[in-house]
Amino acid sequence: MGKKLNMQKTLIIMVVINVLQFLGIIALVLYEIIENKQRLFGGQLYLMPLLLLISLTGTIVAVSLVQPMLVMRLRLEQTEASFSDINRLNMVLRAQRHDFLNNLQVVYSLIETGEFEEAKSYIEKEYESVERVNSVLKTKIPAVNAILQAKRQMCESRGINVIMDVRSDLSELSISAWEFCRVLGNIIDNSIHALGEVEEVRELTIEIFEDLQFIRFKISNNGPVISPDLREKIFEAGFTTRAGVGEGMGLAICRRIINGSGGSLSVSSKDGLTSFEGSIPRSLPAGREVLKAKCDSWSI
Repeated sequence: MGKKLNMQKTLIIMVVINVLQFLGIIALVLYEIIENKQRLFGGQLYLMPLLLLISLTGTIVAVSLVQPMLVMRLRLEQTEASFSDINRLNMVLRAQRHDFLNNLQVVYSLIETGEFEEAKSYIEKEYESVERVNSVLKTKIPAVNAILQAKRQMCESRGINVIMDVRSDLSELSISAWEFCRVLGNIIDNSIHALGEVEEVRELTIEIFEDLQFIRFKISNNGPVISPDLREKIFEAGFTTRAGVGEGMGLAICRRIINGSGGSLSVSSKDGLTSFEGSIPRSLPAGREVLKAKCDSWSI
C-alpha cells in the first residue's frame, strides 16, 4: 500500500503549529503595545484582533478534530484488518475445498481396490484437518470467524498449540463486530507475546460461550506469571511491559470497550496459567428483556 501517513503525528503537528501561531500573534500584539505604546485598536494594530480571532478559531477547530480523526483512523485500521482476516479465511476455505476433491478421489480409489483400512486411516487424518477449521466457523459473525482462524494460523506458525472452544454464535452480541474483534485480537496478541518466553510446551486456549445474561470469553496461556502489582496496571493507557514494542494501549482499549458495554474484563495469573476473562451483556429481544426484568424482580 506504499508508505502510510501517520495521522496521529500529523494531527499533533497541526495543533502545535496552530497554538504557536496563536501565541506568536499574542506576543506580537503585546510587543507593539509595550514598545511602541500603541493602542490595541489604533495605529497599525487595528487588524491584530481579527488575526487573533482567526488564529484562535483555527486552533479550536484543529483541537476539536483530533479525537474524531483518531477514532476514524482506528476504525479504518480495524476494518482493514478484518477484511484481511476474512480474505485469509476465504483462501483457507478455497484450499480446503480443492483438497477435499482430491482427497475424495484418493478415498474412492482405495475403496475400489479393497484397501479399506488404508481408506479409514486416510479419512480420519483428513477429518482432523477439517475439524480444525470448522471449530472457528460456529459464530454468525464472519469477521470473528476470520480473526480466530488468522490467530490460530499465527500460533501454529510459532509452535503454539491452540485449543479452541466456541459455544456461542454471537447472534446477541451487544457491541459491534469490529470492537469484539479488536478485543480478541489484542488479548490473543498479548498472550502470543507472553508465550514467546516459554521454551517448552506452549499452549493457548480460547473459549467463547454465553449464559442467560452475558456473552463470555476466556483466553488463557501457560506463559509467565503476571505479578499481583501489575494485574491492574496492564489495563492502564500507556503502560507496557514490552520496552520499545507497542504503545501500551491494547489492553486499555479492550477494557474501555467492554466496560462501555456494561461488561467487565479481568485477569488472573498463577504458575502455568494466565487467563483474561471478559463478559459482555447480551442484546436480548424485547420479549426476553421483559422476561429477564420479571425474573430479576422475583429474585429480589
